[in-house]
Amino acid sequence: MRTKSLIAITASAAAVILVACGGGGGSTSSTTPTVATTISGSAVKGPVSGATVTIKNAGTGAVLGTTTTGTAGTYSLSVPFSGDVVVEVSGGTYTDEATNQSTTLATPLKVVITANGGAVTGVVTPLTTMAYTYAFGSTGTPTAAAFNTMASSVATQFKLTGVNLATTVPTVSGTMNDYGKVLAAVSKYLQTNSVTLSSMIGSAWTADQWSQFSGKFTTAYSAANPGSSISYTFDGSTLGVSGTGVGGGTGSCGVNVKGTISTAGISVPLNLDYCITGVATGSCSSGNASLSQALSGQSGMVGAVNLAYTYSATCVANPLVTIALH
Repeated sequence: MRTKSLIAITASAAAVILVACGGGGGSTSSTTPTVATTISGSAVKGPVSGATVTIKNAGTGAVLGTTTTGTAGTYSLSVPFSGDVVVEVSGGTYTDEATNQSTTLATPLKVVITANGGAVTGVVTPLTTMAYTYAFGSTGTPTAAAFNTMASSVATQFKLTGVNLATTVPTVSGTMNDYGKVLAAVSKYLQTNSVTLSSMIGSAWTADQWSQFSGKFTTAYSAANPGSSISYTFDGSTLGVSGTGVGGGTGSCGVNVKGTISTAGISVPLNLDYCITGVATGSCSSGNASLSQALSGQSGMVGAVNLAYTYSATCVANPLVTIALH
């Protein structure tokens, strides 16, 4: 009996060892190794030092890793992921090109890139953030493909055709490259027009706002880059707004905005008609997030107060502003 028990115990132990080693002809369990990607780059609005860099899964928003920028605004981080990611930079300080003063970065900067299991670059600037805003609004799911398309449009608007905004590092001191010259002009524009960085890159502008921006930015560029003869004419129609209720929609929405606008101590009535196309049929209402994103620039108009919005499934003839969502 004792011998039989010993044999049984020995056989059981051998079976456990065999299964653990994947033998015995039974099924095996295996874990696919996680592929890591090293993401490196720079945060530039002037180089942003001491900022928090957060890398997120673009599809889920899950945080994959964080790090901090160095004194030159550079960062590098390995994350256990391959796929589209959002690189977001917040906090930290930079030397403003227009004022030459140390300034806190109050508005997060973003870029979308594809982590490929190797090494990739993600440069984060006001222009990449503008591309993010126009590509995804406040609710859209980021993808690198959609970001790259919009970033190319933004680059073209700022006469940086052929420049990859997400991989080219702006040189903002010494001998500046074209990207750096544009960022210096952005700083000068913000300073001379009392505009916040958030209002410029964090919300979508109307076609009329883009038109007004043309002359102001040309002046700012000349001031930031003496001797330049570059003239800008911006066409905001190439920068569609994405978000809920869009994606090739065939519907349209007429929006009337009434309120008051004050300038130089004088208040006058405000009454504007918009025509917004590309929305999902039947989604013309204040609950449509993409419409809210498209109209957010109106809410930020200097001096505008007590704004009331009226929505209609049809647009009025000859609206002041037409915005195409796509």
